[in-house]
Amino acid sequence: MEILLYPPFAFIIALIILFIFAKIIKGFEPRVQKNPETSKTYGCGEDVEPQKTTPSYEEFYPYAIFFTVLHVVALMLMTLAFATQVPFVIPLTYVLIVIIILSILFIG
Repeated sequence: MEILLYPPFAFIIALIILFIFAKIIKGFEPRVQKNPETSKTYGCGEDVEPQKTTPSYEEFYPYAIFFTVLHVVALMLMTLAFATQVPFVIPLTYVLIVIIILSILFIG
């Protein structure tokens, strides 16, 4: 009986219980008829032609790289800070490399 408390078995049992509960509850939901007017785009009483747009993440990538680089550098500097036999030149080199990378990223 203890095997039922292991996470995979507990997850499967919970999933089965939720599935049964969802099937029982499904019978109580109200019946809704589809109306094409409810899915139309509304623009101040005018009919609006739908336009296809393509999302662009080009402006997001520099910030994502900035975030990643800074966190990796912070991890490296904190690791080096707790190491006892690391000369001061190595963390300074990391900081200079990060400054160069970020200047290329945002200026170039």
